[in-house]
Order: sequence, then C-alpha cells, then structure tokens
Amino acid sequence: MDGAGPLRTFFQVIVPITKPAFATVAILTFLAQWGSYLWPVLMVSDPTVRPLPLAISIFQNQQPPEWGQVLAFGTMFIVPVLAVFLIFQRWFVASISSSAIKG
Repeated sequence: MDGAGPLRTFFQVIVPITKPAFATVAILTFLAQWGSYLWPVLMVSDPTVRPLPLAISIFQNQQPPEWGQVLAFGTMFIVPVLAVFLIFQRWFVASISSSAIKG
C-alpha cells in the first residue's frame, strides 16, 4: 500500500474489513423497517396502500379468521426477509463469528 492515497487505502483496506458490519447493519435495518407497525397505523388512512404488517393485523381480526389466508399473508411477509438474509448471510455469519474471537 506504499504510495496509495487515502481513498485507495479506504477502499482496499477499511471496506473489506467492515463488510460483515455493513451486512449486519443492513439486515437489522431492513428487519426494523419491514416490520414497522406504529408508523403506518398513524399515517396510512387509505386501505389500498396498507403495508403487510397492518394488513395482517386487520385481516386476522376478522371473524371468523381464515387461517389459510392468514398463513399466506405470513408467507408473503417472511419471503423478502428471508431473501435479504440469504443475500447477506456470508457476511452476517462472518460478523458473528469474528465477534466471538478474543484477540
């Protein structure tokens, strides 16, 4: 890295080391935003634009509950979360395993 400028040093040394941390933050931020419930309850008044957590809660409270449809909603809710985790899985596992090493 002799003669490398600050930008090259940043992208060739710092960024590869911090990829697991970036992946962990991306997964946890996505999960927090995807599962948000309170903000849509306060802001969304039109039933056609409800996000999935709000739609599931309203749909589940209908009588009698149609459990097949509730489980289909749950599947729709979990598939994007699973996809994001599978994309970042390698870095997420590396972040967890590197935090357990004493050094």
